[in-house]
Amino acid sequence: MQKLALIIIAIVVSLVAGCSKTAGIDATIIALGGEVTLNGAKPSLGSKIAFGDAIETGEKSFCEIVVKDKNVFRMGASTRLVFRVSADSNILQLDRGWFAGITRKLFTKQQRYLVKTPTVTAGVRGTSYCIKVEKPESTYFCVCNGTIDLAENNAQPGELVTAAHHMGRRFSREKDGRIAIDKNPGMLYHDDVGLEALAKKIDETIDWTKPDEK
Repeated sequence: MQKLALIIIAIVVSLVAGCSKTAGIDATIIALGGEVTLNGAKPSLGSKIAFGDAIETGEKSFCEIVVKDKNVFRMGASTRLVFRVSADSNILQLDRGWFAGITRKLFTKQQRYLVKTPTVTAGVRGTSYCIKVEKPESTYFCVCNGTIDLAENNAQPGELVTAAHHMGRRFSREKDGRIAIDKNPGMLYHDDVGLEALAKKIDETIDWTKPDEK
């Protein structure tokens, strides 16, 4: 009987630990247009995003997600994002497409989250940024306002990039597997007006005269 009780306790502890690892973060779809799917089904305004969910947009489509009131993300057309954020995980996996974010309130216990693309991983705290996976071998990343740790995938440490008003990088995988970094690709795929409009969704503004230090 005592052995059975120990087995039951072990199972319960295991289940609780498993639930903790995937405990949800408050993430909600606040706007969408065109063809948008959540795990293959059509979502609606107010749909919740859970750990492991895959959100996809079609051509001429978009989806906006708010996390814990003060963080907003926008997916552009032909984009796929896997939401791997929980109590113990802090990863947004961007497989393809266009993605922008404004982060004003930390929502992971690691005090930052990672945006992973096929060629670059970004460590984000309080920052505004824009990403475009141009193709599987090339990713454009702009630190629009703030500081982000940009690293080639599987490379440590990365480069801390700080900007008050846009600083871009392009990470391209060469035929031999090496990652080439273009440190002056220019400002592409986004503008101030679009980011400012996104910030308003969480009642925030962007001060382009200095880097965000939140």
